[in-house]
Amino acid sequence: MGRLRALGLLVTNFEAEDPAGPIRISDALWAGSLEPRVLELLPALVLKAPATFESVRDLPADLHLAVRALRRGETPDDFRGIPGEALARWPPRVGRKQKLPSCMKTFRLTQDDLKLLRQLASSLGLTEADVVRRGLRALAAAELLGA
Repeated sequence: MGRLRALGLLVTNFEAEDPAGPIRISDALWAGSLEPRVLELLPALVLKAPATFESVRDLPADLHLAVRALRRGETPDDFRGIPGEALARWPPRVGRKQKLPSCMKTFRLTQDDLKLLRQLASSLGLTEADVVRRGLRALAAAELLGA
């Protein structure tokens, strides 16, 4: 709980020391059995700040499923008594990036489309993904305005 206090994710009315090194998942689960807010944060921490833990390779099955759902941008099933909706609100608040994980999409573009995408990215100083994002937003705005 000390690490969560140090990260500014958990407010307590008692002092809790920040452990010196990485935390064992088993210790976090034990702390969560005493303080449910730890369980609420745990899947998001494993997803967004895995270096906080000794290892995130051999997760318990229920924790693995919750992390996988969050990675996909889905609402996970309940995790050890914590509703999935409560779990899903934490990824944007954890870590340096204040956003939800992105989702991979694959599209088949013609050579002309690829050339145009590269030209736009180069001239605008953006990544190709950012050009696509801007294009989607511009199309949505035009549709909403009835253009």
